[in-house]
Amino acid sequence: MVLNYSVSAVCTCISSSNHSNKQTDDLEKPSSCEPNSPKEESSQDYDPHSYGNQQHPTYFWGTLCNMFKTIIGTGMLALPFAFRSVGYGVAIVGIFLGGCIYLHVLHLLMEVEYELCKKLKTPNLTYLDILTNIFEQGPPSVRKFIPVAKFLTYFHYVFNKCISNSIFLITIGGNLQIIVNHYCDANLSIVSAISAMMVVIIPLALIRNLKFLAPLSIMTSTFCIINIVLILSIPTDYDSSSELKAITDITKFPDFFGLSLGAFMCTSIVVPLKNDMKYPKTFTSSFGVINVTLSAVVLIYCTFGFLGYVKYGDSLQGNILFNLPPDGLITLVILNLYTFAICNSFILTLYSIFDTLWSNLFKDRKMSYPIMAEYVLRIVLCMTAYCIAVTLPDFKIMASLAGVMAILMEETMPIFFHILMLVQKEHKTIKVYLCLLKDLVLISICSSLFFAALIEVIRSIVKFYN
Repeated sequence: MVLNYSVSAVCTCISSSNHSNKQTDDLEKPSSCEPNSPKEESSQDYDPHSYGNQQHPTYFWGTLCNMFKTIIGTGMLALPFAFRSVGYGVAIVGIFLGGCIYLHVLHLLMEVEYELCKKLKTPNLTYLDILTNIFEQGPPSVRKFIPVAKFLTYFHYVFNKCISNSIFLITIGGNLQIIVNHYCDANLSIVSAISAMMVVIIPLALIRNLKFLAPLSIMTSTFCIINIVLILSIPTDYDSSSELKAITDITKFPDFFGLSLGAFMCTSIVVPLKNDMKYPKTFTSSFGVINVTLSAVVLIYCTFGFLGYVKYGDSLQGNILFNLPPDGLITLVILNLYTFAICNSFILTLYSIFDTLWSNLFKDRKMSYPIMAEYVLRIVLCMTAYCIAVTLPDFKIMASLAGVMAILMEETMPIFFHILMLVQKEHKTIKVYLCLLKDLVLISICSSLFFAALIEVIRSIVKFYN
């Protein structure tokens, strides 16, 4: 989920001011790397990994940490509830299979990018470059859908980031609600708590330079790991060990898949992460960044979801933080650490959305007061996330909604790119046809899960308002 977040999510990897523009502009800016190979070199002989011109490249461990902290976010707080929904057996298998499918999708995206780079003889491409070129080189009947595909990509990017920020607001508002209601004996509503936090959020959102936030990003990652340990270490009187179920309600699997995928969401960031590497081959190798990161995340998610289910059983709420005993010192520490970490994530996500919109819609326009216009756009983005949060202040529903969008755009779209690449091959072998069949099966699975999860989210929204 959000959750990424982000979703979220893209933004949390923008912890270095040296690379912030590259990473946030990936969806929309043309590639900054010009072809620099010899003219006489054929596209078959050209190796994109041999031509890089990054002034400040990242290496294996730096890229690994960036990708890891991009994925791990507030979305995992809904995983114990997801385990409760379908049972720990179904959930463990579901996260493992979902992780494997998502891992394969990321490799397909990297394969498409590599083949396009060879054909165009350029070191790297942005996500939007990949989309544009794969459609342009496809059949004439497909090319006319380029504007639609671009619109969906932009819409998903901006909308899902706003969803991520609304989830951040719901989380920190819920934390404030717990603290105030317990220690001040008040009756603060979640909407009032979110509104109160905007007094802190809006001034932070006006920070124009990421270098002031870079040190906080490292602290945010550390706090998240500490919080995971603390949440699972808090003693509770509730013993659910005798009530654990391997399978509960299998009909809720689409909703579970949306929740779990929302916690994985990072498709739009893998391209700039790879492009920034000194040795990009290590990104997709057998023990490369993608494989190591996703393997670790699957293990962490299965462990956290299962132990959270063991700890609270059927009493689990959509956000496990709401299950913590409000009168404990450890709970107070967790809520404050999470509030600080999520505030930082909110600002980074907002910077990502702002940079995308500003670079493509406003930067080249003549303005009398450009700085003031920047501030206005930042405030508008803050208020957009605020309006979404107070309209539907339910953590679980918002996490599911982010996951539903991720199924459509972050899983299905790269598979479709790969299908177009295979269709364009002049000499189709049996292997190519088998790959096409496999891709069609994956798209069918993802599409079915998307519609099933979307129906479940709509039902949840209707139930919430009723």
